[in-house]
Amino acid sequence: MRWSDRVYGEASIDDPGILAVVGCPTFRRLLGIRQAGPSAFAFPFKTVTRYEHSVGVYLLLGRLGAGEKEQVAGLLHDISHTAFSHAVDFVLTSQEQDHHEALKPEFLERGDMREALAGLGYQPSDFFDDSVYRLLERPLPWLCADRLDYFLRDGLTCGVINESSTARMLGDLRVVEGTIAFAGEAIAREAAELFGVMNRDWWASATESYIYNEFADALREGFRLGALRKKDLYEDDDYVLERLRSAKSALIEEKLGRIMDFRVERTEEYAPRVIPKTRWIDPPVMVGRTYRRLSELKKG
Repeated sequence: MRWSDRVYGEASIDDPGILAVVGCPTFRRLLGIRQAGPSAFAFPFKTVTRYEHSVGVYLLLGRLGAGEKEQVAGLLHDISHTAFSHAVDFVLTSQEQDHHEALKPEFLERGDMREALAGLGYQPSDFFDDSVYRLLERPLPWLCADRLDYFLRDGLTCGVINESSTARMLGDLRVVEGTIAFAGEAIAREAAELFGVMNRDWWASATESYIYNEFADALREGFRLGALRKKDLYEDDDYVLERLRSAKSALIEEKLGRIMDFRVERTEEYAPRVIPKTRWIDPPVMVGRTYRRLSELKKG
């Protein structure tokens, strides 16, 4: 399996056991789930899928020297994302907006996934909890492979990050005392600033808030009319969109139309029901043989 990755360049996976995981239907479902959720309707250049991101996390963990088990955890960390990614979090709200995490055992226990993992000598329960893999998953504002990959991948897609800055940041990453850090303060500051731009202008922007809340209204109406069931969200984006449109609902079509023909003026004085989660990073920076958080260093 060889391809040109938008973040890491020429990439390949040759291990038959890993290829079996990537090739099973439960994993391939992620090809049909847009990382940007309904925002991809308003901004068609947002072509990243959960499949692409998941494989990217696997590759990044390999670059960071993670063991096979942690790399597999990275490959599977988004296996339970529902259709349209975080859109369900605007219907079934939670503080962390991570409803998909509770669904992970159900997806990992599917027959095709269990069989593929057994070929590598693992059990589904080995990957229920990502927090045990410290390179893969750390809480905000730490660096972790998941956060770094979606930052770089989304940043490149949205034009906030260019190939040169991506190469600088990737080249400056180190693992110090089991923690991902930048070797230098200057790159750490660049990363923190660019991450802040992505949060302000994209992930937590008024635009994203509008799009996700309007789409959540369409989902609620689909549920109310019986055209959509919660289990339908376990399929992919196109399937859920088809179910919504099968309702022949004027309200649903109105909501979808506002997203697909998005106009920024619609965000003015808009009162969202749910506020998108705010993201930020305070990157560790190497200091001698250890590290300190960027916020602990004197600027300049």
